[in-house]
Amino acid sequence: MEKLPFDLTDVSADDVQALEDSYKALRSKFKVGLAEDHTFDRSQFDVFNEYKDSSVGGSILINHPENGCYLSFIKVRTDIPNGRGPALSYYKYQVWASATLRSDFGRVAIRKETVIDEILNLVHPAGMHFKDDRAFSKKFCVIAGDTEKAARAMTKAFRNALMEIKNDDFAIEIVNSTLVIGNIEPIDPKQTVYLAEVASKLSRVK
Repeated sequence: MEKLPFDLTDVSADDVQALEDSYKALRSKFKVGLAEDHTFDRSQFDVFNEYKDSSVGGSILINHPENGCYLSFIKVRTDIPNGRGPALSYYKYQVWASATLRSDFGRVAIRKETVIDEILNLVHPAGMHFKDDRAFSKKFCVIAGDTEKAARAMTKAFRNALMEIKNDDFAIEIVNSTLVIGNIEPIDPKQTVYLAEVASKLSRVK
């Protein structure tokens, strides 16, 4: 096995294989580089609040510098209760993509619209709605700290790019001009490549 640019300490053999397959798949499709830092500050993003014991095990540049796109491989600790002693611990990897956007969005959270969101919005409207883009408003729940700033930044081209995302499980959060997208599923080569494609496209949208 070739040397991988990830922290493999206490990582299962299955995850190591998934990391190797993902890295190979990325290199076959993109110009891949190694990031010298962790690309974005996770503490600024609410989607990472539940990751109390995690670290960035590796960061990869995608088609840099043409695109402001990165993949962060998050190493998350999992504890298994052990009735005879301390819990047994191991680490699983998740992949989150980040993209540097062309505009300042402020703080924005985007997820698939649920039935509960639709009911709550009838009683107490909270999410943003785009009157000229009913399909987008029906598919996504958008919560923004500054709705006017977010509305200016979320151009029709940007909304169209989001509409093309095939995976409904992805969570999206934007802080100013940095977007992160991903989910809590274990690392998977196919999804890793798709995340890179999505983030790369979003980083180019005006």
